[in-house]
Amino acid sequence: MLTVYVTGGPNPRKITIFLEEVGLPYQCKTVDVYSGEQLSPEFLGVNPNGRLPALQDTEGPDGNLVIWESGAILQYLAENTGRLLPQAGAARYEVLKWVYFQVAHAPYLGNAHIYRVMYREALPEVIKRFTIESTRIYGVLNDQLADCEFVAGDQFSIADIAWYPWIEYHEWQGQALTRFPHVNRWYEALRKRPAVLRGALIPWPYTECGASEMGRRAKALIERRLKDPAFALTAGPEDAGLANLAL
Repeated sequence: MLTVYVTGGPNPRKITIFLEEVGLPYQCKTVDVYSGEQLSPEFLGVNPNGRLPALQDTEGPDGNLVIWESGAILQYLAENTGRLLPQAGAARYEVLKWVYFQVAHAPYLGNAHIYRVMYREALPEVIKRFTIESTRIYGVLNDQLADCEFVAGDQFSIADIAWYPWIEYHEWQGQALTRFPHVNRWYEALRKRPAVLRGALIPWPYTECGASEMGRRAKALIERRLKDPAFALTAGPEDAGLANLAL
């Protein structure tokens, strides 16, 4: 039996989207990060890093198996099902490099979330830094999708699943998809896949933060910050690279 530990965020939704796409049975355990449940002894026994998602497979290759880190979980599930990841050759590594690129650069997007919508005060240079890098990342993805239907080529794969839930949060990252037409085309196409939509609603839509009091407060804060010009700074090509370094 597969048990997925989830919360309302892009990384856990990678796993539920994959499972919905391939039709594997699974159960979810929701960990409310707004209430601090990710730091409970129970969950730290699953993932000592206290982050989501985590996966428990009671029928793993050597019996009970626990995996954490979303990229590792996606690769494990894809390899064990033989789905959404080529088994060999250049196509396999094309998928994996775009998965790892997403995993490695997600912290830039995540820091944009924190400083644009969550932090206690506006720190313009910090907001600008992570907005600039988010813009650059979107540009890389946009250039790739100019030549490909999907992120890693002509076939839907775990590379698309890795990126989609993060692109849902583009507004939090200070990005307008109208500036990235190929990302926008791809995003709208994935939004038409029923399994993607089902997986992306677990445990709640990206516009929600859960039913706890802290979750309700977080949602209200985010809605205010997205409209606050002190936090809603933008970044363009002129801000990229070395433009802001004292050199």
